[in-house]
Amino acid sequence: MLIQFSVSNFLSFDEKETFSMIAGKARKNINRIFNNNKVKLTKCEVILGSNASGKSNLVSAFQFVQKMIIDGLPRGFSNKYFRIDPERKSSPSEFEIKFLCDSKIFVYGFSIILSTGSVLNEYLYEQQSPSTAKYLFSRNTVEETFSIGHYFKASDVIAKLNNYGEDSINEQEILFLSIINKNKGKMFSDFPELQILRDIFEWFAVKLNISFPNSILTGYPYFTDTNLNEIAKLLNALDTGIGELKVVEIPLETIKDKIPEDIYNKIVTKLEKANVRTKPEDDPPKIMARSYKEFYTFEIDVNNKITITTIEFSHENKNVFFDLNEESDGTARLLDLIEILFKISDNQIFIIDEMDRCLHPSLTVKLIELFLSKAQNRNTQLIITAHESRLLASEILRNDEICFISKTKRGSSVINPLEKYQLRADKKVYAALFDGTLDAVPSFNESKLSEFFN
Repeated sequence: MLIQFSVSNFLSFDEKETFSMIAGKARKNINRIFNNNKVKLTKCEVILGSNASGKSNLVSAFQFVQKMIIDGLPRGFSNKYFRIDPERKSSPSEFEIKFLCDSKIFVYGFSIILSTGSVLNEYLYEQQSPSTAKYLFSRNTVEETFSIGHYFKASDVIAKLNNYGEDSINEQEILFLSIINKNKGKMFSDFPELQILRDIFEWFAVKLNISFPNSILTGYPYFTDTNLNEIAKLLNALDTGIGELKVVEIPLETIKDKIPEDIYNKIVTKLEKANVRTKPEDDPPKIMARSYKEFYTFEIDVNNKITITTIEFSHENKNVFFDLNEESDGTARLLDLIEILFKISDNQIFIIDEMDRCLHPSLTVKLIELFLSKAQNRNTQLIITAHESRLLASEILRNDEICFISKTKRGSSVINPLEKYQLRADKKVYAALFDGTLDAVPSFNESKLSEFFN
């Protein structure tokens, strides 16, 4: 689970800003707070703010860290520093994330000069108490040093880690956490003590799910034959008009007309590689291909035969079915989001930018309400950005589940949890949002507007 995330000199974030999931002292809905006697965490956080305040930039910062760990420097990295101040071009951008993995608190961070793509330092440690830490490793490419702390005990494990660490000293464009996890399957089986490095890598790669308005969460893993009736009932209960779902097979020729040949070939190649590693008791390898209002499931059998399927929807007339591209934008958006309500999403962190896009305000509130109703029995975290003020009017959120991002006069983004404002006990958050107390709604320049229209 995510504990907190800090970022500086990235997009609209200048000085260090920290986003936190640490729970406050409120007793309201205490049953949905995660508590393992080490840390108390909220399972939901709603981030509000004016347009261009920096909400999406916070989500982008999470995504940058994830992509940096999994794939290396992402496209367009060199101009993502705080460009309002030209001097920040040569300053390091810093990222630090505190999280739970294997019931332990870990802190991972790195600093990088984005304009050159040069990683300066990187570190990973277990936080055993507020004042004590047990390092797994630290690396400094400027001083060309790599060190191992006291986390690992076996001498052969330390020697193995040192070998990779020393080789990585001059690798300024890639993180050591990435290096130690690339094609090292045999190493983890030979040295089980190092498995924690694999677990932490997979926390970023698998547990952390980041979605922007034009992307999906994790590829509809809940869309299986056994779940279709349950999904249809949920969609119908949410007033979409959908009555039934069915899986239909798509001819290969149809898919080749819709998907570029190079992408199709990549999908087939990945499936064939996965098939080689699949054991008889495993499910057949699958890959989801998704574009706007279209998605297809590619599946391969033991004979390397490819089957491609999609989902069709019926409404009032259950004998007439429609493709996803014939459904409304709201229905398509809802399909991207309802995964958070299924058990398959347990032990995941979902970060969704503009969750309320294309949704009716009441539907946005209902989705959050349904998620919170299940939070007591699941360790799933949901972090969203939104403009939907009804989330505050409904009063379904705890104060520590609400956060605001605003812009300073200088143009830098600032993260302010609601509790920072210290509202009176009798003050409604919804009222405070519009009376200027929270600095989270647009401030219009009436004189300039009047001048323009006159």
